[in-house]
Amino acid sequence: MSTNRICYLTFVLFGLLLCACQPTLDESNKNFSHQPPYSLHFGPQGFKDFAQHQLNRSESHPSGAGFKTLKFTPPDLGKIKIENGENSLLIDHVFSVLGTSFNPEDGIQKLRINSGLNKEEFVTPEHAYQGYVELMKRINQAGWKVYIARYNPRIAKIDNIRYLMESGYVIDPNYIFSYEEWQKIISESVGNSIGYRLYANGIFVSIRLKQTKKTEDGKEQYIVRYAFETIRYAERNMISDAYKMAPQELEQAFKQEVLRAKKSRGMDEKVAIENGYRIDQDYVDPDVWPFVK
Repeated sequence: MSTNRICYLTFVLFGLLLCACQPTLDESNKNFSHQPPYSLHFGPQGFKDFAQHQLNRSESHPSGAGFKTLKFTPPDLGKIKIENGENSLLIDHVFSVLGTSFNPEDGIQKLRINSGLNKEEFVTPEHAYQGYVELMKRINQAGWKVYIARYNPRIAKIDNIRYLMESGYVIDPNYIFSYEEWQKIISESVGNSIGYRLYANGIFVSIRLKQTKKTEDGKEQYIVRYAFETIRYAERNMISDAYKMAPQELEQAFKQEVLRAKKSRGMDEKVAIENGYRIDQDYVDPDVWPFVK
C-alpha cells in the first residue's frame, strides 16, 4: 500500500473535523446569491482561487497536507464553477467546499463539495425529481462521461438499473430516469441514494445523490456530495513512492499497474457474466497517462 494511501485515511477524519469548524458567511455579504459563481481550479491555480475568496479558511497538517475551505450558510447557499475547460461544471446550492493538496507542487488535488439538490431544504417529490433532472442535464451538457476503473467490470448499459440497485452506481449517465423510476430507485436502493462515477479532461468525480429525510407531510430533503480529484493524484496514489520515481521508472510502474488492473477486470467480468450481466466490449478506458506523467 502506498504512503499516500495510508496518509489519506488519516486525513479523511481531519478533513471532516475541519469542515465542522469552518467560518460562516459574513452578514455584509447577504446578496451573495446574486453574485457570479466562485471559480475553482485544480492545480496551483486552485490555491489562488481559494485565497481570493473572503470565505476561505486554510489549515495545514504536520505531514504537509493542506486544506482550503469555503462555507455558506442557508438560505444564502453558494454557487461554484469547477473550471475544467470545455467540461467546466456549475454546482448550485452549495453548503461547503473542502480543497486538499498532498503535494504543494501539484496544487489542489481534491475537492469535496456538499450541496442541496434544490434551493429549498424540504421539497415535494415532484420538485426533488425536477432538481435531479436539471442536475443530470447540466452534467451531460458539460460532457462528463461514465468512468469505469480499469479493475472494474464493464457492465453494459442495458443492465443500468439492475446494476444501480445492486451496486449503488449508475453506468449510463445519459439516461435520465422517469419520475416513476426515480421514485422506485430512491425508495428501494441502498441508502436511498444514486451514485455516479464520471470523468472529463483529467478529472474524476464521484457524485452521490441521497435522500436524507422525509417528513410526515410527504416532503423530502436531499444532499448531493461531489468528490473530485485529479486523475494524476488518483493514478499516482496507486503506485508506491510514485513522486520519488524518475520519469522512465514511473512510466514502467504505471504500465505494470495497468496490466494488473486489466487482469483483475477480466476475472470480475467472468463472474459478472455468470451472474447474468452483459459486458460492454466497446467501452474504452480513457488515456490518462498524459495527466499522470
